[in-house]
Amino acid sequence: VPLKKELEKQLDVPVFVENDCNICTLGIYEVELQAKPQHIVGIFLGTGIGGGLILNGKLFSGFNRTAGEVGHMVVEVGGPKCSCGNKGCFEAVASRGAIFRKIQAAVKDGQKTLLTEMLGADLADMRSGDLRKAIRRGDKFVERVIEEAAEYTGIAVANLINIVNPEVVVLGGGIIDALEDEMLAIIVETALDYALNGTAKGISIISTKLGDDAGITGAAVLARQKGK
Repeated sequence: VPLKKELEKQLDVPVFVENDCNICTLGIYEVELQAKPQHIVGIFLGTGIGGGLILNGKLFSGFNRTAGEVGHMVVEVGGPKCSCGNKGCFEAVASRGAIFRKIQAAVKDGQKTLLTEMLGADLADMRSGDLRKAIRRGDKFVERVIEEAAEYTGIAVANLINIVNPEVVVLGGGIIDALEDEMLAIIVETALDYALNGTAKGISIISTKLGDDAGITGAAVLARQKGK
């Protein structure tokens, strides 16, 4: 569907179409990062995992406009099957969908968790915030699942640091919004353990505070930039 063309016809205004994670990264860069680093990586953990790149102060889309698909870098050889058809993708082991599937499979195999007391045996209405509540009530099983997701995220961050050498890595998405206190320190520690010492020197690994507003903000920034 030629979305841009159809919307412009209906709305009679210029329309710009961009990947959601690229837009979020752009919004964070323009509004939240006051120092304006030249190179940043955005990583967003939600139902899936996506990313965005700012290189030399500009949004980088790549040759086929698919740059930033960080969720599909392989972090575990022979790991769980991903929605893309590959195995062991970052998204297949650390996204909300992957975390929920892992918990549900373990419960089906007899694993005890506070989540079943909170939500019922099928865990049908499980949300990221429920994982935080379970951990803070002492659920060691859920805590370990989240620690593993954080470790995989740290490995992915290290890979990106080694390849891109950004000044800042920004983490966002629903999983980070809900579980920042449980995950961020592990992500940073793991990333610095796996990244090359010289490459990681001086790099900041932070979480965004824009939350759901990152995408709206980035869309406004893009429209302003391209509408000039």
